[in-house]
Order: sequence, then structure tokens, then C-alpha cells
Amino acid sequence: MKTVLVAVDGSEPSLKGVASAIDLSKGLGLKLELVYVIPPVLLPPSTYAETIKKLEEGNAAMATSALEKGKALVKAAGLDCDLITIHGAPAESLADLAMAERVWGVVIGAKGHNAVSRVLLGSNADRLMHICSKPVLIVR
Repeated sequence: MKTVLVAVDGSEPSLKGVASAIDLSKGLGLKLELVYVIPPVLLPPSTYAETIKKLEEGNAAMATSALEKGKALVKAAGLDCDLITIHGAPAESLADLAMAERVWGVVIGAKGHNAVSRVLLGSNADRLMHICSKPVLIVR
């Protein structure tokens, strides 16, 4: 059975993505895998060991919370899902995970940035769309 990866971060757009992935799953008979990407901590470990530990604990708690929110939507729809937490740059990590043969495609919620903020801040959805070799559904 093919799988659709669903990027979740607990935000309203990502939960809209989960809802769309549920419809996609029902329509195409796809398995759901909810994925939370923990971004890298960019601090020198020797100097800020305690700070990094707290950041990692906070990131793990955020991952659990976001994944559980998504899982609740999936369960309410009468489906099941797997929960995955990975580390790295979000778009690149999702694209790498999507390369697995089991993966049909990826669903990601868009935060609705305008063109200027996308250029200045970047957009994980926009980046993923350009680098992923599998279908990407961006939900607004």
C-alpha cells in the first residue's frame, strides 16, 4: 500500500493539510504518515550545552503535541496513521523521506505568505514543491 506523507507542525495550515490528506487517503486508498521535522540547533555545543538540551527537549515536546493534534483528526475520520519525527531542514528532510518507494506523495499546509515574505523568509512548502521528486499537494 502506498503512503502519503503529511507534514505537521501543529499550525492551522498544517491541520488543514491533515484534513486534505484524509480525503486523499480515503479516495486513493493511501496510508497516512504524519511527519514532524525538528530543525537543527545552530549553536556551538561546547559553549551552550545546557541551552541546546533545553531546546531539544522543547522541540521534542512540540513534535509530540503537533503529531497528536494531527492523529486526533485522523482517528476522528476513522483512519489510522503512523507518526514520524525526523531532524533536519524541513523541506529537504521531507523530500529525502519522500524518495522511499512506499511514498506516493507529500501533503503540506501553506502559511499563506505573500511573495515578498516568501523571498525574505522562505517557504517550506514552496521549497518542497521545487525539490521533491514525488507529487506535492500544498493546502491553503
